Amino acid sequence: MSFREFLHQVPFLRLLLPLTLGTVLAEFFLLPDYLIFIFIAFAFVGLCLFQLIPVFRKSYAYFYVFGLFIFLLIFSFGQFRVNQINSAMQLYNTDSISSFKGKLKRSPDEKANSLACVIELDAVNKRGVWERERVLVLLYLAKDSLSRSLKFGDQILVSSKLNRVRNSGNPNEFDYATYLKHQSILYSSYASGNQWCITERDEGVSLKGLALGWREKLLRIYKRTGLKDEAYEILAALTLGAREEVSDDVKQVWTSAGATHVLAVSGLHVGIIFGIMQFLFSFMKGSKIGRILRAVILIMSLWLYALLTGLSPSVMRAACMFSILALGLAINRKGTIYNSLSVSAFLLLIIDPYVLFQVGFQFSYLAVVSIVFFQPKFEDLFQFHSFIPRWSWKLFTVSVAAQIGTFPLAVFYFHQFPTYFFLSNFVIIPFAGLLIYGSVFLLIFSEVNVLSKALSFLLQHFVEWIHWLIYQIQALPGSLLEKITFSPFQVILIYAFIIGLTVCIWWNRRRVVHFSLVCLIALKLTSLSALFLNPSTEMVVFNAHKHTVVCLRDRQQLFVLSDTILNEKMKTRLIYPYAMARGVKHYQYDTLKENDWRVIDDQFIAVLGTSALGASVSDLPLDYIILRNNAYKREEHLLAPVSGVIIRDGSNYRVSTNGLKADIWDTQKLGAYMAEFSYD
Repeated sequence: MSFREFLHQVPFLRLLLPLTLGTVLAEFFLLPDYLIFIFIAFAFVGLCLFQLIPVFRKSYAYFYVFGLFIFLLIFSFGQFRVNQINSAMQLYNTDSISSFKGKLKRSPDEKANSLACVIELDAVNKRGVWERERVLVLLYLAKDSLSRSLKFGDQILVSSKLNRVRNSGNPNEFDYATYLKHQSILYSSYASGNQWCITERDEGVSLKGLALGWREKLLRIYKRTGLKDEAYEILAALTLGAREEVSDDVKQVWTSAGATHVLAVSGLHVGIIFGIMQFLFSFMKGSKIGRILRAVILIMSLWLYALLTGLSPSVMRAACMFSILALGLAINRKGTIYNSLSVSAFLLLIIDPYVLFQVGFQFSYLAVVSIVFFQPKFEDLFQFHSFIPRWSWKLFTVSVAAQIGTFPLAVFYFHQFPTYFFLSNFVIIPFAGLLIYGSVFLLIFSEVNVLSKALSFLLQHFVEWIHWLIYQIQALPGSLLEKITFSPFQVILIYAFIIGLTVCIWWNRRRVVHFSLVCLIALKLTSLSALFLNPSTEMVVFNAHKHTVVCLRDRQQLFVLSDTILNEKMKTRLIYPYAMARGVKHYQYDTLKENDWRVIDDQFIAVLGTSALGASVSDLPLDYIILRNNAYKREEHLLAPVSGVIIRDGSNYRVSTNGLKADIWDTQKLGAYMAEFSYD
């Protein structure tokens, strides 16, 4: 089947492509509103003229013109929707906002030093006047009994400033500001215990509140029937999407084994429900009315499950995708799976264009498309007559097919790859369904004491056994490849290589193999370029909140100096992204003295934590002076000219540096300081 024939069988893909392109380009090259309206008007007029002029309408040779007008119209609409969403997120004159009130969109997430919650504003107070606003804000609250009691739907009043979310300015850091923007959040705030109050408690009357209330009741049933420890955590996450119940140790084990996707209710779990219900009502597919009734039952089952899991965005997205797939199966048309996927993606992008940049959306669709396309072809490579070999081979091909579509993005986002993913799937995929069945029976018979205790006992030991198997898989040598990185361009090259190789093999287009080879060579060149374009030695003073972190890199060797022993979270957030981008292979860590001195590539560096050396730093013959922990608190100590660069890091209090004569770099305002010393 040629690509043109494929497009005829999947007509909605032709609409999805321009919408996706318009959304992606709007992220980098946002057109002004007037230009978008000109494009839309031009496309609309062109379509009208095409229909009115007979020579165009009746001649097949001009149909490509009609297609171009449709493409331009939908492309422009994609740009328009991004503009519309961006405008809806904006607040104006935020400096004049002294307080605000709003409603919690989800229960708070506990962080190291605060509780983070997303609220939807109802109004903001600007110079004593309340104005209505409808934007999302990320609010950090000091930990206390009141903040811990908050739940979805509660109304709160906050007396605090709103600040635009900004990144820390560290090299190769996670772009948190853009991540929040794709969640429709541009502003954040912090409030201590005396800066906010609850104005109204949620009574659970909304659909979302009702769903979360049901989920809390189901979690209490799990605990009441005797589930505990890892079994409770895994079942709570796997069946009800309560990932917050899972401990860090369990997450780490399942991540290393390549099974962490099971702990977040998403496409896999909704797909299991879809498959179960499809099998139970397979007897209804013989007639048209039966197929329609089956589709209605399937859709109701999917959304009931979504309701029980708290209507999380990932579950709603998966339920939408499988609902449209159920409708497509009811129509019983060839090519309906790809078309149904295109329809669901198109509708989701219309509702929220930024869903395209969410990891869950990308993984869900890439995994499903990859499985639908590759798995049958892989399965046909070998034929087995016995059930167990045939089932094992099919499960293996599903795992490999899913990885083909998702591994470039997995490495790009998470910088690691579980090498024994197929072993984990042999454990997870067949048993996930059994765990869901068992959990359903436990919830149904929870009031029958003897039966619920027996089911709880079986589930407890069954989940513990599964967790033990997952632990053994992640304990195998080389189970997790870590600290690997792909740039966005490299991800594009890898997908281009996969597509080219696929076309070459399955459509017998031999010429395309040259395209794949070019992509492979370009991928290798981009990897090598990092070694030659980056300086061989350099220094980085990170913007680390309340801490001092300095990196001295000598080619592939990295010396990390810090005021405390860095935990793995700080290394992952600060050190590893920079080190991976520079091709670092070896790490050394050292704790700074109160006043420390280092030399790299004939550059003299002082890290000063006290002002005991004198009233001024101008007498020190140094190239770089890093002030930490509020050294030289009086600004006049920094006014004298110095030969080197003065750097104030994130461990210092914020001070005004306006008008200072000294060459000062404040990492809290300007981000990390980077000094390049030499190139090979």
